[in-house]
Amino acid sequence: MDERATGTKVRPGGVGAGLIAVCLWGLAPVATRSLVSELAPLPLLTLRQLLAAGVLLPWAVPALRRMDARDLPRLIAAGLLGMVGYNLPVTVGLQWLPASSAGLLLATEPVWVLVIGLVFLAERAGLRIVLGTGVALAGVAVIAGPAALSPGSGTRAAAGAALVLLATLAFGGYTVVLRPLSEKYGPVSATAASSVAGALPYLALVGTIWPPRLSPPAWGEMLFLALGSTVAGMLLWNRAIVRGGSTRISRLLYLEPVVSVLGAMVFLGERATAAVLAGGVLVIAGVLVTGDSRGEALGVHDRSSGLVATTTKTDERSTANGPAGAV
Repeated sequence: MDERATGTKVRPGGVGAGLIAVCLWGLAPVATRSLVSELAPLPLLTLRQLLAAGVLLPWAVPALRRMDARDLPRLIAAGLLGMVGYNLPVTVGLQWLPASSAGLLLATEPVWVLVIGLVFLAERAGLRIVLGTGVALAGVAVIAGPAALSPGSGTRAAAGAALVLLATLAFGGYTVVLRPLSEKYGPVSATAASSVAGALPYLALVGTIWPPRLSPPAWGEMLFLALGSTVAGMLLWNRAIVRGGSTRISRLLYLEPVVSVLGAMVFLGERATAAVLAGGVLVIAGVLVTGDSRGEALGVHDRSSGLVATTTKTDERSTANGPAGAV
């Protein structure tokens, strides 16, 4: 498989692989929300990241061997932003925030990528970018607002929402920082190498997970997060982009928050309130307006496979693990 392929030639199998990847990513907040009830965030993340890094090592080692020493600081920064800056706040925030709300808030990732591009890369902000960002942020306020104002758990719910949004901002930084390495070394190699580099700080916390004490269902959730959402999601998405084309396949990413909401309802018994649904519609509408405002089609990059191009969610999925990946 040519990592640098841009998906210009559509071949069978891309949509199916892309749908599976999106479902894996959409269910990640659901599995995390369930798992944090049995395992604290730091041990959970340590075990998840080290498992995923071990599986990604065969892709990472060749990339590290041929990597220019001048690129190593960028690789380390990207790894820390993605594996720590993204995954840690999401995991902690999901202690206090319903998985359905978290899944909808995570849909703002492409907006933050655009904002970072405007601030640090001197990109121009057109009217539709400003409008789309405003609509998406209004959706965030609708989702988080009622929970923040409710008595009792309101403070924790607001803190959870803030942490998830902080994670999406970190992921935006991860996308921007890693993009040149994806262009230079290929998306899968850059993703794997950054994932392994970002997992190294968790080695200091190995003592918190040994011996691991998890129930069989919790082990299933852990393996799903490490091997399903992170590793399989990345490889399947990369295959989908190559076979189906980045512009066509990237549209599947708008199904991710839908999967999160439905998964939370089915597996966790959560109820999607009118505020959550209304806010989710605003978030997705804002992301659509923002992404469509550029001729660089939505999706030339993605969180787990990382085809190189613009500053939208598809690019994130290509250059990241999958906040955590995804989540």
